[in-house]
Amino acid sequence: MKIITGKIASPKKVLIYGPEGIGKSTFAAQFPEPVFIDTEGSTKDMDVARFEKASSWQMLMDQIRYVRQNPTTCRTLVIDTVDWAEQMCVADLCARYGKKGVEDFGYGNGYVYAKEEFEGILFTNLVDTDMIYGHRNDVEGYGVNVVLTAHAQMRKFEQPDEMGSYDRWELKLGKKTSSQTAPLAKEWADMVLFANYKTIVVNVDGQGTQKGKNKAQ
Repeated sequence: MKIITGKIASPKKVLIYGPEGIGKSTFAAQFPEPVFIDTEGSTKDMDVARFEKASSWQMLMDQIRYVRQNPTTCRTLVIDTVDWAEQMCVADLCARYGKKGVEDFGYGNGYVYAKEEFEGILFTNLVDTDMIYGHRNDVEGYGVNVVLTAHAQMRKFEQPDEMGSYDRWELKLGKKTSSQTAPLAKEWADMVLFANYKTIVVNVDGQGTQKGKNKAQ
């Protein structure tokens, strides 16, 4: 049995989420030699390399497959955003099985199908030996970094061992898949990064924040 010690050089799998307009795409563009799969057209004002806007789940899969087959295309593949990709996944499933919506599958089967399809893109297509760990002679290290961006949403959360509930930020994944895809994305990633605006309350009439008129900035 071979025991390996120390760090192992490998590309990174990164998930970045936050509210709209926070700069997720701009941050992802700072990774080495990125190429974007732009599912919502959010990079049109950015000076980046991108595939043609994916209009379907199959087109998105074809673009990923192209990078797998041509690993020298880029050093970082960015899917921007993965929650819009999930919508394509659900729409493709419904069209394939002749359903109007994911609920029409009955007994929660639609959620299971969507989870399995989404699981395939994360744990097979984006963690393939040719994609992530394929050798590249022109750069140091191995394979291609993969960055997923996603929107965030506020959700009510109740701690099982505590009284009461509270709001917290969560991935905007799983709205149509019974929240089964959000945990998958987090498990897939080496780094889960969250960005948010810092909001402070200031007094605008000199009366103090307790009595006066306050404004959020």
